Amino acid sequence: MCTHLDCENTNNKKRPLDQVDQDPFSDLDIANDQVLKDVNERSACSECKKSVKYFCYKCHKVVGMERSEIPTIELPVKLDVFKHKKEIDGKSTAIHARILAPEHTTIYTWPDNIPDYENPERTLLLFPGPDAKTLKDIPRDSFDRIVVIDGTWIQANKIARDTPILRKMQRVTIQPQKTHFWRFQQVDDQHLATIEAIYYFYKEYEQTYQKEKSGSYDNLMFYYKFFYHLVQSNYTSKKAIKFTERHKQKDYIKY
Repeated sequence: MCTHLDCENTNNKKRPLDQVDQDPFSDLDIANDQVLKDVNERSACSECKKSVKYFCYKCHKVVGMERSEIPTIELPVKLDVFKHKKEIDGKSTAIHARILAPEHTTIYTWPDNIPDYENPERTLLLFPGPDAKTLKDIPRDSFDRIVVIDGTWIQANKIARDTPILRKMQRVTIQPQKTHFWRFQQVDDQHLATIEAIYYFYKEYEQTYQKEKSGSYDNLMFYYKFFYHLVQSNYTSKKAIKFTERHKQKDYIKY
């Protein structure tokens, strides 16, 4: 999804070669992910019994390891995710936030399961638009929740357009960032994966409202970093693997 004003005019731009980062997460303080690397086979989810790796997309349970081996994040503002019902669970990165910050993250399926906010004006909607503000222009005491939309750009636009309660919320935007998502998309590289947008929101929250800058939200990228390097490794170590030429157009795979 895109979360800043410039994305209202999109272009399918290729990243300049000198901007391609071999390890875009090297500056983040992310927990060691060896426990994920050690997983070689699927295990049954303790709740639904489905065979999965790492975690269950349906039940949001850690699978194949102890929950204590995975970071737990305390978010300063409650996070609600509106996930389009046609967004495939296996492609959703918003689920990472639900697993890593389980006490502060709720995922709702749109349009079947949308909460009724008593004071929607005290909720921020992370979505671009002419009335969207950055956090530095929003008083901290004016909100106590953040809503993020999860879906393709077309799905996200539909949710924002067709959900009346969202129009009553304060729109917030973040500074332009470059995505490192490995799935091809027909938009420019400032359209972020949902977990990227969530991470950058909380990073800007820390920079705007918190006196001590500790990088305490870097672990929101725990799974994302692991999957990024897993995908890159699969392609770069197995040259025979074929992938769509469109990925080369935007430097998604780092040969």
